Amino acid sequence: MISAKSVLKALAVSLLLAASAYAASKIDLFGLESNSDRLADQVYQRITAAEYGQDRKGQQAVSVVYLDEASVEALKGFGWNRFPPTFDQQWLMLDDLLNVGGAPPAAMFMDFVYLGQGGMAEGFDGFVQGIAGATRADVWADKPGCRTDPLIKIACIVEAGGVPLIFAKPSPTDLELFTEAQAAMDRVAVLAPALVAEDAYPLITAYDFDAAKAARLGVARFDISPAMAMYAAWCLRQADGCGIAEFRDLKRRAKAALAGGEAASPTFAKVFDAPLDVVWGSRPDPAFLTMTQAVSGQPAPCRGDAVGWRERLGEQMAGLRGPGDGARQECPYTLSLGYDRLVAGHGLQPEDLERLLAGRLVMVGGHFRASSDWVESPVHGQVPGVQFHAMALDNLVEDGADYRRNGEALLDSDLLESLLVAALAFCGVLGVMTRNNLLDKAEAAGMEPRLRSAVYGPLYIALFATSIGVVAFATWLGVTVLHRSPINWIGICGVAMGFLFYATRQTLPADLTGSLERVRIVRRLLAWCRLCLNSLKFEEDRLLPVRPPPAASPQTPETTAVPESPAHAQS
Repeated sequence: MISAKSVLKALAVSLLLAASAYAASKIDLFGLESNSDRLADQVYQRITAAEYGQDRKGQQAVSVVYLDEASVEALKGFGWNRFPPTFDQQWLMLDDLLNVGGAPPAAMFMDFVYLGQGGMAEGFDGFVQGIAGATRADVWADKPGCRTDPLIKIACIVEAGGVPLIFAKPSPTDLELFTEAQAAMDRVAVLAPALVAEDAYPLITAYDFDAAKAARLGVARFDISPAMAMYAAWCLRQADGCGIAEFRDLKRRAKAALAGGEAASPTFAKVFDAPLDVVWGSRPDPAFLTMTQAVSGQPAPCRGDAVGWRERLGEQMAGLRGPGDGARQECPYTLSLGYDRLVAGHGLQPEDLERLLAGRLVMVGGHFRASSDWVESPVHGQVPGVQFHAMALDNLVEDGADYRRNGEALLDSDLLESLLVAALAFCGVLGVMTRNNLLDKAEAAGMEPRLRSAVYGPLYIALFATSIGVVAFATWLGVTVLHRSPINWIGICGVAMGFLFYATRQTLPADLTGSLERVRIVRRLLAWCRLCLNSLKFEEDRLLPVRPPPAASPQTPETTAVPESPAHAQS
């Protein structure tokens, strides 16, 4: 019968370990917990990057057109003699992207911030007029219902037959500024905060500003991120609204708003209830490889599609590859092309431009090396911010409402991880106690006073393998089924393995050496090791030599003084 006292002791030990782990995670001494959390997510993404987007659903919908140093230099031949270019040249770029694909994009995001703090520059009015024509602002801009919030505005643009154009802006919580230039663009387009956190990409950001402050900053009840804005435009063009009832309702409300009625977007808080944990893919779009070969005449230096999770797991276990390492790099997952290549057209066919632009969600941004707009990708290393927005959008198109949520925003992940540590420790203590019971049975049966390898071998293997398997299963369950960011599996494995080695610090060496001592050469080797260890023991040594106590001088009869008798006692 199982001893209740032993079970309670195992429970107490496991809870004590879990409480210590929870306290250490909250204290986050030297950033160990936060860094191990980040490392666990990065390593997991590097292992599974080739498995993302098997059907390439998001990859077939999202494109990136960029400007970099080479683009600016090449465009000098087309009149771009300074940077930033004039507003006429910028509108010409947008007009190209809207028309050269044979059909306009489904939506466009410009990852450039227009503040206009120095006043309206030459050509700005024409730039705004061009944007208004693309978004069909003449149909919806004078309808109050279409200007209630950014989501209903995007829906009105789509219903009016325009192309939603989303421009980057600073977050009103970071910079309380709303210039005349921004106000002019907000009347004909959509502005979205572009500075987002790398570890928790926001989708909908609610504000609690009063009416006066909201009007001064030009914001509604909430703002949406660039990826969310583009995804909304995409879903509003789908017959089923991407399977989300709120988007179908938004389409109906947009029709009412265009008819002059009051309208506001439905509540999306239940669908998009947490920030997005961006998942990075590694398999480049086949069209990217084809276009790169056509434009440069050389194949793209990308890793092959055949590098699956098993090879990547081996690389991570051996520590052979970090983000962006190796001669053949992880090329961008999203189909990307420099604007100068599009203008020059060298090697590109009309079908290539159609593949890049027609009906696509096009993200336009900079790849400038001198820019500060770079983020850390766990798969690619440093990437431009526009690629980060594109990957977040790809996640939404790929997974919809089942996108991977950032776990920290939903619940106390440290508590869940500590409970998992407790469960592993509880099983470990019971395993050690089981080993002791097996040893007692062996001795009672008259066997030699040690377990045979056929007994303790499976026990220890099951103990350690089960711990690793439980952590792996919990990680897979959280990511695949619950759609959460990976747990800190590295930290949990470290704590669990460390505790198991500590718990078996006496039994495991005794069992192993008991079996190995049967071999003569091993027995001699173990004896030599014990001799070396004994010679290195220092726990009872003293730095200063100990002086022996002084010896007592012996007393002999000759030297012993005999007291004289008192005079009155003498006869």
